[in-house]
Amino acid sequence: MLKKILLGASIIHCCFYNIMAQNPGQRPVYTSEWGHLFRDQGNMKDILGIFSTEAPVYLLDSTRTQYKVQVSNGDIGFIDRQPLQKNMRGKKSAGEPAQYFNRGSQGFQCPHFYVQVSELRVRKAPTTESMPVRRVALNELVCIDYVPLYQDGWIYMGDHFHENPEYIQMKYLGPELTYEKVLKDYLAVKGKDREKELVQVGRLREMAWIEDKDLKQALQYWKESNIGIDNPKIDIDFELLLADQFAKKPGTEAYEKKLKALNLHFIWKETTLFDGKITDAQMKQLELQKVKDIPNMPECGWEPQYFYRTRNIILAFEEYKGKVSGSIYKMSFSNGEALVLGNERMDSNYDEKNFVTRFGDMLSARWISSPHEYHIQNGDAGLLIFTFKDGKLFSYECMYYC
Repeated sequence: MLKKILLGASIIHCCFYNIMAQNPGQRPVYTSEWGHLFRDQGNMKDILGIFSTEAPVYLLDSTRTQYKVQVSNGDIGFIDRQPLQKNMRGKKSAGEPAQYFNRGSQGFQCPHFYVQVSELRVRKAPTTESMPVRRVALNELVCIDYVPLYQDGWIYMGDHFHENPEYIQMKYLGPELTYEKVLKDYLAVKGKDREKELVQVGRLREMAWIEDKDLKQALQYWKESNIGIDNPKIDIDFELLLADQFAKKPGTEAYEKKLKALNLHFIWKETTLFDGKITDAQMKQLELQKVKDIPNMPECGWEPQYFYRTRNIILAFEEYKGKVSGSIYKMSFSNGEALVLGNERMDSNYDEKNFVTRFGDMLSARWISSPHEYHIQNGDAGLLIFTFKDGKLFSYECMYYC
């Protein structure tokens, strides 16, 4: 009976440590040297994983020669005693193994690897049964501070204080990919192994969009390899149209001249609104509501004094050279809103293919992460963002870089 009580107390004690060690928002301490996480106290042969210099750890207990800690992915074990720091200083200790903690060609980046598979699910907890919270892109850089050395181990990639935890398995990470590397892998199996060919050509298409390199070639290979296969998620002929249009982009001076000639403006309730010339009187006439702050506004780059808004429109008023005037910050198209670009009136019925055909040589897109979202560069520090849904114009937004 006593043994059962002690066993129960031990389990409760471990669970308590598990919960308390990574309580959301709790601050860790940081190692001063890289090293191994051992499964048992004093056993240097049973290694759970390896941690980087300045890895965050949660201190659970200590002996004369070791600390018992929990590392970022939840593994609990023992590390050799060393100075533990309250803050990170951006340093690495001597001999930190690059095969586990690549810091880039200059040696100053966070230790990292790259995602090796497409649409990898990120989990809320380190188990395949846990709820997926998002997907990561092929070749996405993932900072790591601890590498599990056992099969199917997980690494932590969420926010620093575990308020929004995210995990992926280490086996899906590897060296940085390039278009040339993926193309070589694809050509090696093309016409020889159907299953591998489809996997590799899918990766090739993604890499081409990510790197914006040899896009038309990759899309044509994808079309060839997928003949006879119905894939409702990919309209390859439309993507080839995009590739053709994007390839026509003019040089910087010609681009800026063409952008100015587009004469972008907006129409709401038959009132014409030009960015930088919108007045308070127009807002009152249109019966927009004046508000001081807009949630989720960027904290840098653009600091309006106040806003007007409706359900579908946000206008920001700011001061420039002593004059206060308004600009359209966001607009969605479901209640008669419209914008005019190059003499084309665009509203909720405006067709996406027509938009690409008409303005494609000025567009760019992050097609894999944000399909049907198009960007027009607006000077050195801004973007005009057009989003389409179901083939029709859905929203407009302007953005300034921080």
